[in-house]
Amino acid sequence: MTTTHSLRVSRTIRADAETLFRAWTDPDALRHWWRMNEEGWAFAFASVDLRVGGRYRLAMTDPAGRTHVATGEYRQIDRPTRLVFTWDWENPPDRVGETLVTVELRAAGPGTTELVLTHERFADAARIAGHENGWTQVLTRLDHHVMEENA
Repeated sequence: MTTTHSLRVSRTIRADAETLFRAWTDPDALRHWWRMNEEGWAFAFASVDLRVGGRYRLAMTDPAGRTHVATGEYRQIDRPTRLVFTWDWENPPDRVGETLVTVELRAAGPGTTELVLTHERFADAARIAGHENGWTQVLTRLDHHVMEENA
């Protein structure tokens, strides 16, 4: 029997679900927040073929100038409440195998949405902490981006 491991990160953001869904699926919106929330990280590029079976590539550059590219395929698109996609890294030493990310957007009050991200199917539990830290930082950037847009 194969054991798989997962993580869950949630955040309540002052934006409607459509705004957040667009932030996840529009390359122009992704460029504003897709990176780690640490000094020296930068957005590199995003390509999105938003359809079931369509592929995406999301990239950020670290302070040393290395580009980190996540890639996968969209499995479920229920605009604006749910997005499910496979996830792996292109760089062989960073690969985790085909994992699955589910982003759920739930109304949490007037103009507020709870974003729940579940990342599952990790074969190696040791890889979870790094991804949990990464998702937490990326969601912080998303929250800041949406606040700046609404200011």
